[in-house]
Order: sequence, then C-alpha cells, then structure tokens
Amino acid sequence: MEIFIWIILAIVFFSLEMLTGSFILLWFGVSSLIAAILNYLHFDFYTQFGAFLIVSIILLAYTKKFSIKVTPETNKKTTAERLIGKEAKVIRKIDDENIIVKVSGEEWSAYAKNNVNIGDIVKVCGIESIKLIVE
Repeated sequence: MEIFIWIILAIVFFSLEMLTGSFILLWFGVSSLIAAILNYLHFDFYTQFGAFLIVSIILLAYTKKFSIKVTPETNKKTTAERLIGKEAKVIRKIDDENIIVKVSGEEWSAYAKNNVNIGDIVKVCGIESIKLIVE
C-alpha cells in the first residue's frame, strides 16, 4: 500500500514542478520514486523515508547552481524604478517645484529641480517617497 503513496507523491511533485518550473519539486519527485523502489524491494518505512530525505537533500544541494542558472530572473525593480532615465512631459504645474508629468503613459507627481513649464520634456533622475525627481 505504501508504494502507491510514494507513486502518488511523485506524480504530485512532478505535476507541481511542471506548473512552477523551479527545479525544486522535481527532486522531491525523484526521491519519491526512489522510496517507491525501496518499498518494492521490501525495505521498511523508516528506510524509505530516510532515503527520501537524504536523496532530496543531496539533489537540492548539488543542483542549486544549475537551477539558479536555468531559472529566469524576475525583474525586482518597482514600476517607479523602471522610469529612471526616461523622458517625461510636463502636463500640469502646481508650483515652481511640484509638477505632474506623463511618462510611459502614466501620470506621476514630480519634483522639478529646475524651473519648468507645461509642455517641457524632462528626464526622470530619481525617486523620493512617491514622487519622481525630474530635471
């Protein structure tokens, strides 16, 4: 009966790996299959579970560099950080320093380092709190 549990666990781990693509759950699936083989060879549950843990740890440790290399890196920049270096158009002037700019199709509050007028093109050079800094 335990062999079916190990096989079901392997199927679950392989299925979840296909959904995530992280190369982590794959090794638990392989370890589950090894535990199922040990069950088939009539080893006791503690040996099966120990093999599951040991093989999982070894596979995770030795393939960590590979999995980091093949897993796509997520872009960790916030939306505002991606705007640094882009050009923006001044669409509203509140006072000498505070303006509203349009950049990448979105309106943002901004601090102007220089005196700007409506319609001027400015460059986003930083972020302070929730406002862009432009010059």
